[in-house]
Amino acid sequence: MGDSLPSQLSVVMVVHADSENLRMALENLQAQTVSDLLELIIVAPSKKELNLDSRKLEGLSSCKILELGPLENEGSAKAAGVMAAHAPLVAFMEDHSYPEPSWGEALVKAHCKGNFAVVGPVMLNANPYSSLSWSCFLAYYGHWIVARPQEEVKHLPGNQSCYKRDLLLKYGSRLPDMLETESVLHWDLFARGHHLFQEPTARVYHLNYSQLSPMLYEYYLTSRIFAANRAQNWRPYRRFFYTLGSPLLPLIRLRRILKDAIRAGLQAYLIFRAFGALVLVLCAGTMGEILGYGFGAGKAYRRLKRFEGKHHLTFTSRDLKAVASILSRK
Repeated sequence: MGDSLPSQLSVVMVVHADSENLRMALENLQAQTVSDLLELIIVAPSKKELNLDSRKLEGLSSCKILELGPLENEGSAKAAGVMAAHAPLVAFMEDHSYPEPSWGEALVKAHCKGNFAVVGPVMLNANPYSSLSWSCFLAYYGHWIVARPQEEVKHLPGNQSCYKRDLLLKYGSRLPDMLETESVLHWDLFARGHHLFQEPTARVYHLNYSQLSPMLYEYYLTSRIFAANRAQNWRPYRRFFYTLGSPLLPLIRLRRILKDAIRAGLQAYLIFRAFGALVLVLCAGTMGEILGYGFGAGKAYRRLKRFEGKHHLTFTSRDLKAVASILSRK
């Protein structure tokens, strides 16, 4: 890997295990138009377990693997990546996310042309053959299928967006908690007067679960952690109010998701096929939020850590073939 040019963008990827989806993600990063200006920081339990082929890292400005041992939670791992980064911009990426070749360049240019704290991408479904994958995708990323460059946004896709590193460092010891659920971080930055922007030319394909059980389980756990983090400094009466009102969330969110899907021009038959599982996912998330607001995170962090260590096993061969097909067209 060359080191003649300074990195403009540090890409932080939290990886729990070696997998085919990870190998494809690394190959995809090599295809970036500004790959020689990208610093890759992989945060993992150990380098040995990843079994990385150094050829998958050629062409990048630099690559660093942080060995943290057992990863207690996503927020702490991401914060460690931010601390180790050298570039002025830090983007998070998952081992099952596949940006288009101009993604990195588009993020850097967007930060240069505007005073933005965070720039997020347009999200695309990497395994669109499955109605269940659409349910998962719409629940997590349906709001960002179409860019809103003329609108002021209050939050952007979690685990996919790009930050000014100096703003993240200002959170100090609070950074791990803020990065655990990035919506909370985005709302806080917006409340402090910072601007967030969705860049229409930065596009990311996201690989989604095509099986119902892992989809429901993860959404329940992440929703409980989200609610616990959001409410950790709230007064008891506010916790009680949100706990009491949470059963309305599936209806509220379903309306927003359907509106976004129609606005994006998603075909009616896809929305119809995804509808039933989408309702179940939203109900699982609501149960997580009720418990998170009312009783805190409980054992959700521990359970999510175990799940994330094996989540790559839930992707089917057909899912991986769908990703490979997308990457071959780039």
